[in-house]
Amino acid sequence: MKKNILHLAFSVILAVAAIAAFPSSPAADVQAREYTGSTIDFQAPGGMFMKGEELIYEVSYSMFDLGTVRITVEDSYQRDGKTFYKAKAFIDSYSGVPFVSLHYVFFSDMSSQNASQYFTAHETKDPAEMKFVRYRVDYQKKIVKFEKGIAPQNTITESGTVPISGPVVDGLSIFFYARNYVHQKKEVNVPSFVDEKEVNTFLNFMNTKAVKEIDAVSYPIQTVEFDGHADFVGFFGMTGAFSGFFSDDEAAIPIVAKMKVILGSVHIELIKWNRPGWTPPRSQKS
Repeated sequence: MKKNILHLAFSVILAVAAIAAFPSSPAADVQAREYTGSTIDFQAPGGMFMKGEELIYEVSYSMFDLGTVRITVEDSYQRDGKTFYKAKAFIDSYSGVPFVSLHYVFFSDMSSQNASQYFTAHETKDPAEMKFVRYRVDYQKKIVKFEKGIAPQNTITESGTVPISGPVVDGLSIFFYARNYVHQKKEVNVPSFVDEKEVNTFLNFMNTKAVKEIDAVSYPIQTVEFDGHADFVGFFGMTGAFSGFFSDDEAAIPIVAKMKVILGSVHIELIKWNRPGWTPPRSQKS
């Protein structure tokens, strides 16, 4: 699996996690900056997890719609008195989009504090020969065991172990970690595992209230803002900088997202959802 492709998939999920302002708003331009916050402690309260939740986002660049990201909470289970969750993400570019052909499925098994336990990414554009990567985290030994290969034959082409400093997030659990922390006010460095190495994702939680509008909702939505950046360069020259707005309620659902690239910004917007009992919170100013 080419590194820039896995970076792209991770970056798209990260941008959704960083739900952001509209590209047309100059005041919301994403700028890379230095973050001085402490390392993540993985003690954020759980609570936004809901089995069966489904969130669908559309990804666009300039005037072009590129594809969709669909994220679901599949199940939960108990182990050693702790709760763990299973989530999936489906990334699919639209047919006919020039220079972009992305078809991925992510699976993440995470703790209620979003620390990664197990992660897989499958490139699904060719069902007969799907490239994959698997990560199994062993926190007692502070290592991640990885395998790369081809499915459905389950042919392993590369494997090994990589040391880690402690709890890490993967390309999907970062989405839920950001939701857990968004109502706090702090800067954190979130150790993240991508491309068989530990990298850093810096998040600045401001707990700043804002009003946002999207096509899927007929009224202004009450949101809460944050921003950040990743310390690796992703697709199309992605600088790692992003900003975001989540629903200002217990669900903390990302509403829109923006991620800076060399030629502008990638925009990601919530277009459909299925979460029993949830509707986007109406702004008190509307």
